Amino acid sequence: MSFSITDFLKKMKFGEIQSFQNVSIFPLFSSFEERTSYITLSQALESNSIHIGEIDHGGSVPELIVENSSDKPVLLLDGEELQGAKQNRVLNTTVLVKEHSKVVIPVSCTEQGRWDYNSIIFQIPAWLWPDLRG
Repeated sequence: MSFSITDFLKKMKFGEIQSFQNVSIFPLFSSFEERTSYITLSQALESNSIHIGEIDHGGSVPELIVENSSDKPVLLLDGEELQGAKQNRVLNTTVLVKEHSKVVIPVSCTEQGRWDYNSIIFQIPAWLWPDLRG
């Protein structure tokens, strides 16, 4: 099913405004039935359908390359820590990586001082996804 942003916006309804001091929030509700189907980073790692590594052998502190070989998009959340390769990193933004694609993602260093391969690939710390620990 194909839809446009106009179709989506036509189905939006405003909820009751919520205010506190100088901040106001307008809840948005939609009866739109279309749902985006994706898997999480931990699910993609468990199924070995995502590979995250340095952009090249030399690496680049603020960038990593992600290859999604899954049939579904993979959701990478801002703040997720990736451990391994030349230096541990944290994602700077939330990214939805299209199925069967490669993309360069923005990251920040979380491990000062090391710039040598700990492992070729990245992983997320096991404590962030306890449901996958056997």
